[in-house]
Amino acid sequence: MNASPASELVSVIIPARNEAHRIGATVRAVLTQATRPVEVLVADDGSSDATSEEAEKAGARVLALGGRGNPGAARNSAARAAKGSILLFLDADCVPRPDWLGAHLRAQQSGMSIVGGAMALPLHLPWTARADYYASAYHVHPERKPGLVPNHSPANLSVERAVFGGTQGFTERFPVADGHEELAWQSEAGRSGARIYFEPAAVVEHWNRGGVGNLLRRSYRWGLSALESKATNDASRLSAWYRIPLLGIFLAYPLAMAETLYITGTWLGAGKWEVIQFVPLILASRVAYASAFIVGGFAWYLRGKDSPGRPPRWR
Repeated sequence: MNASPASELVSVIIPARNEAHRIGATVRAVLTQATRPVEVLVADDGSSDATSEEAEKAGARVLALGGRGNPGAARNSAARAAKGSILLFLDADCVPRPDWLGAHLRAQQSGMSIVGGAMALPLHLPWTARADYYASAYHVHPERKPGLVPNHSPANLSVERAVFGGTQGFTERFPVADGHEELAWQSEAGRSGARIYFEPAAVVEHWNRGGVGNLLRRSYRWGLSALESKATNDASRLSAWYRIPLLGIFLAYPLAMAETLYITGTWLGAGKWEVIQFVPLILASRVAYASAFIVGGFAWYLRGKDSPGRPPRWR
């Protein structure tokens, strides 16, 4: 497999931390549908369980990265070790459906240098895990139409190696490294002419974790770096709005209600009436996000008015 020419090889990069219970199924789901040479690299980011052993048993090459717990750094390390002409980033809790790889490659071959795939809801998830899915996957579910998007999660994302190599890569500095680590390099790629294409046929099943605490912690974690990362690049939706940070902080809680209505309406428009039962938890997640948005925004300001990337209107 590794002897294949780099121009033919696809490198699937999976950062993982304590994912022994699922990593084998994820790796096997990739390898069983390979239509061209594929290498799977699992970046074991300090696991204390058998993640590395299960990944190797399933056919992956494992990179042991120690105990940093840094998703941005894990992806960058694996990208440097990868040999393929296409880098396909995949989260350990996302199990590809049949033709996932083929859908990515067809979009790449049609001229799309960055391709984002869809996240589907598996059957038999716990109730709170389903709520987590509805609260987070409203822009990336399989029923959405294909087309250009300003950014896409690295949980299911392919990019030409040359395009990715021409950027700074994933942000490795916390808190951005564990929430919005992809925005800086996607913004940089966009300024160089690359575009991001959403391909709903490239589907993975996202096995969200259950528990209200997990839902709120994840929303809070994302909110911490939201203002800093989105105000300093143009790869986010409504990017101009984030360039007035004080306004964003002032409106954070009112917008939590508006965003809840928007998320609910997005799912109803896709015919997912089940979302109605999750509205209270979606609202709770948006309030957690808004709280962290305020905390993280002020922390960003307090680190110094002359910090790189600070938007002019803040001063």
